[in-house]
Amino acid sequence: MPDPLDLANRKRIYECIRESPGLHFREIQRRTAMPIGVLEYHLNYLVQKELITLERQENFSRYYPGGQLNKDKQKILSVLRQEIPRGIVLYLLRNPGATHTELLRSFTISGGTLSYHMKKLTTKGVVSAEKRGRESFLRVVDPENVADLLIIYRRTFFDKLVDEFVARYLERD
Repeated sequence: MPDPLDLANRKRIYECIRESPGLHFREIQRRTAMPIGVLEYHLNYLVQKELITLERQENFSRYYPGGQLNKDKQKILSVLRQEIPRGIVLYLLRNPGATHTELLRSFTISGGTLSYHMKKLTTKGVVSAEKRGRESFLRVVDPENVADLLIIYRRTFFDKLVDEFVARYLERD
């Protein structure tokens, strides 16, 4: 039986996903510069052969290398691949127990947008909210796991905030 990665296009797609798990379809298309139909065909083939897995969420299809990441890590990476949720998670890693008000002061987004992303983060179990009185105190549920993923996939985020967090995190050891 031939190796599914013998074709250059499939190998390029697989390597893109292996190096940056959790990418959505359009980002893979941008990074590989493949026509949409060709990419779709090869992605479906790789999913069928179980070399990659597909996770559909909201309006995105995210791809992961088969067997490389468990569902919890996939869930975390799916959040970290989005700019606003990644910023929120990074802020909470540096400021555990921050309030919604403190978060709102640190970002240039509306309260409604912050609430939307916070709901998504808490529903996925990446962030928890502890209610005390009228205020909720927010923290990352599994900071070590999140930090590990940020370190491992640091260069795939293209984000100055991630670089700053990783540098500080590694200095503390």
